[in-house]
Amino acid sequence: MLIIFLGPQGSGKTTQAILLKKRLEKLGYRVTVTESIHYTLLLRIWHKLLILLTGRKIRYRFRSEGLVEESVEPSLLARIFIIDFMINVVAAVISTLKLYILSIFYPVIIEHEGFTYNQLANLCFTYRKLFSIKFLVSRYGILLRLPPKKKLMIVLDITNLNPVDLRVRYRERKSLSEPWYYVRYQAAIYKALASLEHQYAIFDASMAKVSLSNDILTFVLQNLKIDSR
Repeated sequence: MLIIFLGPQGSGKTTQAILLKKRLEKLGYRVTVTESIHYTLLLRIWHKLLILLTGRKIRYRFRSEGLVEESVEPSLLARIFIIDFMINVVAAVISTLKLYILSIFYPVIIEHEGFTYNQLANLCFTYRKLFSIKFLVSRYGILLRLPPKKKLMIVLDITNLNPVDLRVRYRERKSLSEPWYYVRYQAAIYKALASLEHQYAIFDASMAKVSLSNDILTFVLQNLKIDSR
């Protein structure tokens, strides 16, 4: 069983994933927690290469307290959409292989960074002015078919979380805060993508940590029992 946590930065994915692992282990399950967003390294190299070859880039300050960042022009990516698509698929396949290798040793795998769903949300944001979300999901639908079929989607919804409280979470983990508009955008994409799956649940990320952990554990155990039958 693959358990994927979805949610914007600061929603509590890693915290809840670790809590879930500990509680499942106490019940006798062999569990590992992993992340599969390392494939974004390949994508960053690809974008850096494009900037070097073409000289085309955009400069922006994504995080209010962060430095000015550089990225490849979305319009350039759109012109070579097929090549960019293939690079994304190859990168995602590499991460998928990691999950399948882990599944040999662990009956339960918890992926706490959103796996390919995280990348699809980023793609929707990057291409938002050029392509519709419907078009991108249809084209990149192969990414959603890569993970094992036996999976649970756990969405941590930040809709009821105060932006000030979210910034406090960022400071506690010593990370730069993402803009609220992007956080809400991600949240909407994650809920839409999760709804495409058979087994998913949306939890309120503003809940107390222990209460949220209890609800997540109940959902997971119900589905683990169904799977064991």
